[in-house]
Amino acid sequence: MSLPRPLAVALALLCAGPVDAATPRPQPGESAAQQLHRRGVHCMEEIERPECAIEHFEALLEERTEDRELITDALLRLIKLYEKAGDDEAVKSVMRRFWDAGRGRMRRGHLPYTTRFLPNDFDMLAVANMTRMMQAPLTRRLPPELREYVLTCDDARRRELDDLRLYRRADEQARANNKSLQATLDELSAADRKSDAARRKRTAERDQQRKRQPKPVFADGMCATALALGDATVEGWTRVALGFHHGDFARSVAIAEIKGLAERVAAGVAAGRLIPVDANTWTIAGQLYEGGAVQVASFEQDELVIAPQRVMPAIAASHARGKRSLSREVERLVLGVPVDAGFFAVATEAAIRELGFSGMSRGRRKLLEMLLPHPEGVQVAGVVHEYFGLFIRMPTDTPVKAGMLVDIARRMIASQSESDAETAETLRLLDVAQATDRRALLLGYVLTPGQIEQALLK
Repeated sequence: MSLPRPLAVALALLCAGPVDAATPRPQPGESAAQQLHRRGVHCMEEIERPECAIEHFEALLEERTEDRELITDALLRLIKLYEKAGDDEAVKSVMRRFWDAGRGRMRRGHLPYTTRFLPNDFDMLAVANMTRMMQAPLTRRLPPELREYVLTCDDARRRELDDLRLYRRADEQARANNKSLQATLDELSAADRKSDAARRKRTAERDQQRKRQPKPVFADGMCATALALGDATVEGWTRVALGFHHGDFARSVAIAEIKGLAERVAAGVAAGRLIPVDANTWTIAGQLYEGGAVQVASFEQDELVIAPQRVMPAIAASHARGKRSLSREVERLVLGVPVDAGFFAVATEAAIRELGFSGMSRGRRKLLEMLLPHPEGVQVAGVVHEYFGLFIRMPTDTPVKAGMLVDIARRMIASQSESDAETAETLRLLDVAQATDRRALLLGYVLTPGQIEQALLK
């Protein structure tokens, strides 16, 4: 039986023992959530008492607070503490609380301002807070060339980094297996070529079965924009929003927050890389997309819109009228995502149904729609601290079907884990569950630093 929340909070605050010089006294105006977080961090990092830290962080998750950043940090710290204690079930229990912990009012601030003027038919949206992810402790401990590989727009440099990664993998395996470095390099290179060929074949087969979709404009357009602004990297971009329509990827847009944008645009115009269209819109010289030009526009300070020429006028018109045009369904899903996520994505009900069942025969699709829960969209959130956490929520109005799907998924995970030790380790911190109110399916997955580093070496 759980204790009443006020009593649980009081016990947690007393858990660290008497306040002494090593435990700063509560600051004037410090909230209960801030005090619980400070005490938990003190127990975890200063006096190294895991039980004490767990008490404080568990109590913090029960607080009603607007400090969502404290909630997420506490949640990830709890995952780390429970994982180190070998309590995988406790880890999964914490993961299930990601969406509801804190229970403060829904906060805005997820999106660059210009995103509200995206066309109404855009039903898929993703946002990456580049600064938050790159400054996370987990990211900082990864090899620096990985960060460069992700952000660079220099193809030659990316190939060099690929070669460096291959060399490091080969060196480690050669030492472990007592083999020559050259022989190991040859083996890994051959394996990579075989894997690439298989992936290309699968992609070609999938494209044959489905309606051809063009790449979204941002697939090549973001690096083309960075180069037009005079940069060989997107490292200076602080946040990026990507939006598109599920049925026509050519209707796609990227919105980037870039510090010092006006000066960069001026330099691009002076160098002839950007061609003025009007006062705040430019065409990227030599960049074509689906037979038309790629345009960039700045309607707000330090925000740049990247869009096909046929999509940009609608965004400009909505902004000029000051009329929000972003789909209300998309906005509702966005508002349900914790504001401090490193990255997140949402998709509407129509997008999920069409993408999930595309290419199926009419009879098979009808059968699956009868058996599977009815999705009311999907929300995906990723958080990066010392661990990486991926959390997916699918609202549904068919709780019985959702519960059945959870049971099936858990049996499949257990079956896979029993058959292979490596698979068991990979799936150890994967959880599929039903929300407490049974109105959503939840999936949580956590990767430890060791798992991520191991994956990068493969």
